[in-house]
Amino acid sequence: MPIEVSKVFNARVYIDGTDFIAKAEEVDLPKIRFKFSDAKALGLYGEIELPSGLDKLEARIKFNSIYGDFIALASNPFVTRTIIIRGSKQDWDQRGVAREVPVKAEIRGFFKEFDSGKVKGRESAEAEATISVIYYKLEVDNKEVVEVDVMNNIYKVEGKDILQTYKANIGG
Repeated sequence: MPIEVSKVFNARVYIDGTDFIAKAEEVDLPKIRFKFSDAKALGLYGEIELPSGLDKLEARIKFNSIYGDFIALASNPFVTRTIIIRGSKQDWDQRGVAREVPVKAEIRGFFKEFDSGKVKGRESAEAEATISVIYYKLEVDNKEVVEVDVMNNIYKVEGKDILQTYKANIGG
């Protein structure tokens, strides 16, 4: 079986439809972290941990300079912002680029913290922001990988609603 190496070659960042091309330096997509709780029961020789929900989601964007349009967006924590990252993922094999597919991440949330930047002589002024995420969807090659909508109790993996039975059980 031939070895393939994959990498996201490049990407663009959009915030509420505004293109931040050549301004964003990097984006940390939300880390999906599950909460677990201990299950103790008579008759069990040991303890086990069982999934009991999701931890809060956060994302981070780092910019390569101080941009007023970004700081204005990040300065209002009472408005939900939509951040879309569109990238191109390349799969390489021994012959070169074997295929190239789109990667799209959609994040909705509130700017929770922003750093206006550091200013140094003859260096880029880096600014960054942290987003409290209420919605996250990741697609690779136009296929849904994961979708989390905290406010609407939606958690999908490869398009399948993992919480469907749970929601039916609680009347939702």
